[in-house]
Amino acid sequence: MNELLAMLLNLLKNQDDYPFFEVCSAFDAVPVAQKSKKLFVVVSPECFQLHPAFADGASGIAPFTATFRISVLAPAVTPSDKLLEFFYSVLVPVLHSANCFLSEMQSDAPKTDSKLQKLVYSASFRLKGIYVPDTDTQEESA
Repeated sequence: MNELLAMLLNLLKNQDDYPFFEVCSAFDAVPVAQKSKKLFVVVSPECFQLHPAFADGASGIAPFTATFRISVLAPAVTPSDKLLEFFYSVLVPVLHSANCFLSEMQSDAPKTDSKLQKLVYSASFRLKGIYVPDTDTQEESA
């Protein structure tokens, strides 16, 4: 799960076309007040399921399903349509470019978080893929 989270964060952070937003993990200890005043994206792992492994040569590989919640936080005065446009034109294509199959997406309506003074749009994404253990690491631990 950590590898997948790191990959998603890296893909989102390396958007050359949109360098104006900040990306962080839900486990980031930086207070919201210290984050970008414009736009920031929070990636939260929700669920990871490893399915029965099968043999592939000397090692086993296992299919997995992972669910992540991605939230975009913008100033409360941001028009909802601009936030949705950013979400679907920038973030969703990044998820499609990951080394996984985007099998499902469920989104909420944009809402204002009065405590944070931010407009928030969130969606859960279910990704499917194949986990291949690093054989170098296995050989070193044997």
